[in-house]
Amino acid sequence: MSAVAHGGGARRVGEPLIPRVMGQVAGAAKAFESRWTLTALKRVDADLHRLFNEQQDLYHQALITGSDREVEEQAAAMCRGWAAIARAMETAGVEDDAYLLGFHGATGTRVAIGEQKHAIARVRELHGDKVVWITPDEVAALVGGMELLKAAKGVFPDAEVINLYPNEPAKEDT
Repeated sequence: MSAVAHGGGARRVGEPLIPRVMGQVAGAAKAFESRWTLTALKRVDADLHRLFNEQQDLYHQALITGSDREVEEQAAAMCRGWAAIARAMETAGVEDDAYLLGFHGATGTRVAIGEQKHAIARVRELHGDKVVWITPDEVAALVGGMELLKAAKGVFPDAEVINLYPNEPAKEDT
């Protein structure tokens, strides 16, 4: 193992401090990221968004060049920051925006599209275990493989795929 100087002290490469605090911060992020995006926070409270981003910068810098004490302090501040922004969104009554939901009536397929993995549990809690979670990149891959849809959207960008038989029951309903 090698030692790297950090803020007057040395931290051994591979020391468990970094993974431990990153796990703590990721756990603190869950309450917020399961429901909202930072873009939504910016719309609700631009000053709080700015302060949170500044704190993220301090945390990231501490992870790279900070002493153990600085890493611990900034990680604790990040945990408090995640809690503060989650409270602010809850207090403001902001609806979840960490995912989009879609439903295909003919097959009964429910799909949630999002990037924040913490939102998966929230989606399944609210909408059931059968919801298919996909990322925007996976949507792009699916559409890329659908040449007819891609060609139609190229000619008619505002066109939508719609259910021609909305009064017919979904397959799971029959």
